[in-house]
Amino acid sequence: MHEERRLGPGIKLVVFLGFGAVWLGLAFLFSNILPSFKEGGWGMWPILAVGMVAIIIIVDRTRFLFIASSVHRHRFVAEVQKHLMHGDVAAAVSYCHSSVEPLGRIVGAGLANLRRPDDEVQDAVDEVALYDLPRIEKRTGYLAMIGNISTLLGLLGTIVGLIKSFAGVSIGNVNDPATIAKARQYMKFVPACAGLKNSRAIVACIDQNKATILAKGISEAMNCTAFGLGVGITALLAFSVLNGRTQRLLDDISEGTVYVMNLAVGNRKSMKL
Repeated sequence: MHEERRLGPGIKLVVFLGFGAVWLGLAFLFSNILPSFKEGGWGMWPILAVGMVAIIIIVDRTRFLFIASSVHRHRFVAEVQKHLMHGDVAAAVSYCHSSVEPLGRIVGAGLANLRRPDDEVQDAVDEVALYDLPRIEKRTGYLAMIGNISTLLGLLGTIVGLIKSFAGVSIGNVNDPATIAKARQYMKFVPACAGLKNSRAIVACIDQNKATILAKGISEAMNCTAFGLGVGITALLAFSVLNGRTQRLLDDISEGTVYVMNLAVGNRKSMKL
């Protein structure tokens, strides 16, 4: 059984910084080439981050579940059964060890200890299973969490966008310093007001373009919502597929292990141990 390699603190820091650099690079790139991303406001940035995490998990779990841990139960059981029917436990163990499948490692551990009492055989099987089975299940559940988080982030961006748009509509008092300061913040939404310097003129311009401000705020809200829902739906669909694959692998491993070990233990007297 091979020990799983763990990343040291230094490598984790480099990975984290690399992820952050890629995230910022993509965010700035999308802001420049995708009008909808820019119009979505600040809420698009955290949604992009969780979307990137979802993609990394999907790629990693797809590779592991469909390639590295694929289980061909019927073919494996038939090959091991053939060796056991000839009483050749060593050949069966050798075949199990040559397999890269979790089923091969688990069954191989049991057959390698077949000469020992039944409880020790079961302990050997359980030891390897406790290492391999959690590796099949890990990280897939995060996709469901990401699906919920991205949807909530989209909703948060929606609420912020609507608050901003309705707050802009309320601007109109040219004698209130707070209103004047608020009006300056909305100049970026109204190109016609961009070159104005006089406070009264700015407030008047914003007041005359309330419809534009309202439209900009609603656009921000809807873009953020759409992006959050898109990431959430993708993550939840991937979770459904990968979780289904996980359960199938676990069932195949359980069925194959029980069948082969019952066969081996039941015919132990005729085996070459």
